[in-house]
Amino acid sequence: MTIHRAEMLKILAEAMTPVEREYTDIELSVSGTLPPALNGVLYRNGPGHFERGGVPYGHAFDGDGHVCRFEFVHGRVRYTNRFVRTQAFCAEEGAGRMLWRGFGTQKPGGLLANGLRLRFKNAANTNVIWQGRRLLALWEGGAPHRLDPVTLATLGEEDFAGLLRNRFDPLSRWSTPLLPFSAHPQLDAESGELINFGLVLGHPSRLLLYRVDARGMMATPEVHQLDRFSFVHDIAVTARWICVLLPFADFDIPRALLGLKSPAASLKLNTERPMQALLIPRAGGPTQLIDGVPGFVFHIAAASDRDDGGLDLHVIRYPSFPALGDVDGFFREVEQTGGLPRLERLQIDPAANRCSLSPCSEEVGFELPTVNPGRLGAERRQIYGIGTPVGRRLPFFSAVQRFDMQTGELIQQDLGADLPGEPIPTATRPDQEDWLLSLVYRGAERRSDLLVLRAEDLAIQATIELPNAVPPGFHGCWVPADPSEKMR
Repeated sequence: MTIHRAEMLKILAEAMTPVEREYTDIELSVSGTLPPALNGVLYRNGPGHFERGGVPYGHAFDGDGHVCRFEFVHGRVRYTNRFVRTQAFCAEEGAGRMLWRGFGTQKPGGLLANGLRLRFKNAANTNVIWQGRRLLALWEGGAPHRLDPVTLATLGEEDFAGLLRNRFDPLSRWSTPLLPFSAHPQLDAESGELINFGLVLGHPSRLLLYRVDARGMMATPEVHQLDRFSFVHDIAVTARWICVLLPFADFDIPRALLGLKSPAASLKLNTERPMQALLIPRAGGPTQLIDGVPGFVFHIAAASDRDDGGLDLHVIRYPSFPALGDVDGFFREVEQTGGLPRLERLQIDPAANRCSLSPCSEEVGFELPTVNPGRLGAERRQIYGIGTPVGRRLPFFSAVQRFDMQTGELIQQDLGADLPGEPIPTATRPDQEDWLLSLVYRGAERRSDLLVLRAEDLAIQATIELPNAVPPGFHGCWVPADPSEKMR
């Protein structure tokens, strides 16, 4: 199937149509057969608005968070969707115009409206997780928002009993009253412990590590000083290590603070300097900083310890920082340079103070990776994600895919001109393969379906039709049904 850039851009533009209606606990139509054992709730988050007062957002990371809930009960599916009612969302809804700067969006009004405006909109649009009997909508630059797990009503910002209160210098406290809590926490499915991070700009800049136990109780955040403030989206956690990849993707902080550029527009990647791997022992002790390889990593697919004391990471690496605010420009650059994000194996050897990189699958792009839940650092065999169909030149992520880390086998389910979202596994242990759930935007029909795919071969088992079109989003989670518990 050949898809030209103009057609692809048209489909993407149509997919970004704002969500206009919220539904409450309606039953959805199912084609095919739902697996009898598939009982639980799928939560999924992504931007649902792409403009405010007629002014388009300059980056997908600025779109207002919109959470979908799919409840599977004995072969039937019920659906609820809600926007996250953050302070910014409610204020801008009332005003009918943009009131905050975003990660990639300047307020109308030039320097006067943006200069020294150090509080950015928390869009709560990147992930949604269930941990410690809390449902949290996440955005990496701010605090989590707690949601009702049944109705999706917004219950307010979550500060973990005050431990996210910013107690650093006055300027930091004023610009960021609550410390940032990343959208990519690492959850140990065996112990229930959650490990997350946040980055705080300052002199010095700081990396904060958070540990939240299975009851939802946070320990005092651990503070690590950084020589520079960079852009980090994800971390790796194994039994021995917490690994933070620090690319030389740095913000032009003076221009961003003065309002001359948005943070995203001021971000530049130095492709001649390698990423650095910051290794923090989980049991405590001195940290180690190791020069790695050039490029930029949004997502780390899997991480495990080696017997020799090192660690293996499977990462999605971009050769240059993707200009996601300019989709046409990004696709044009990829066509010219072949710069698709690839799944690669990054081996880190602390004893030798070095890293090495090897490709996993050179011919296709890879993004939004997922693995089965389990103990942090446990070896996984399969990585799921979305990708570019083999032989398709354009960077059109229209396939769900499965990569076997032991054999190197890649399986794809090509969806043609449709846009699949992150495939979320419903397995309950690392060595199990049962089902994947992926929300798909149908380009030709301009609507959305939820697909149930068999994980081992990506065969489509069932298609669940939504009553509305949902834009391609980011991340989500599966909560298996537990007969001994209710969601609240």
